[in-house]
Amino acid sequence: MTSIRLELLSRHRIRYPGLGLNEPSGLTLNSDGSALYTVSDDTKAVFRLDLKGRVSVSDSFFIGLDDLEGIALRGDDSELLVVQERSNSVVVVDLSSRSERSRRPLSAMTNYDTIAHHFPDPQDNNGLEGITVNTRNNHVILVKERQPGLLIELDSTLTTILSTRLLQPSQGFMHPELKAEKLDFSGLSYDSRSDTLWIVSDKGRCLFQYDWAGDTVLQRLDLTISTGDQPKRIRKPEGVAFDPERKKMYVVSDRDADLYVFKLHVDC
Repeated sequence: MTSIRLELLSRHRIRYPGLGLNEPSGLTLNSDGSALYTVSDDTKAVFRLDLKGRVSVSDSFFIGLDDLEGIALRGDDSELLVVQERSNSVVVVDLSSRSERSRRPLSAMTNYDTIAHHFPDPQDNNGLEGITVNTRNNHVILVKERQPGLLIELDSTLTTILSTRLLQPSQGFMHPELKAEKLDFSGLSYDSRSDTLWIVSDKGRCLFQYDWAGDTVLQRLDLTISTGDQPKRIRKPEGVAFDPERKKMYVVSDRDADLYVFKLHVDC
């Protein structure tokens, strides 16, 4: 049986109070694997980082949106998709002009009636948290935090809900230290090599590798950042970006404003 493990390569402080980068939540990698983008849920801005967590001030910019939780780059890196939790919307941002191109709330999409019961009105604090793009078909995938945890697949035009998946113990979404209703999901990244999703849990402080086709969890990996008798784990991991070419996993901590770089090893 194939097993996967993570090796911590480096840790970088990315907090930048002068720009408002205090609580990094979402994370995404550009197409050639040379830079990262993140958002901070307390600041109306998009931040570009190098792979050592250094903020590029000239490539970071403010936008008229707050409560940003997730971020993803579209195919050719021409536009960013960001998730606004309060409105449960996907916002398209043009990178060249650094301006909002469109804003699409889930409630305005075709087939929203199939999931409306999962989004109470007035809204609770368990809305959309993460976003990624399936680079094989250009579909966009969102994750709802909990009550219930939910994956939502959108078409490339962000107008139609194509399918959904509840994230439940029966598929392998379990944690030895948490009751099922406490487990949350705070970010996700598409793995083009294996056609799977890496889903990060804030409260579980771990990653799940999820096979959409088989509707099952393949692995659960603790996000361990120290060795010893009592390994320490990342506090409040909220964003994840995977580089399938180099087998590197990037994770950001909302609590500590750190970027962690892991190497993914496959042991047969």
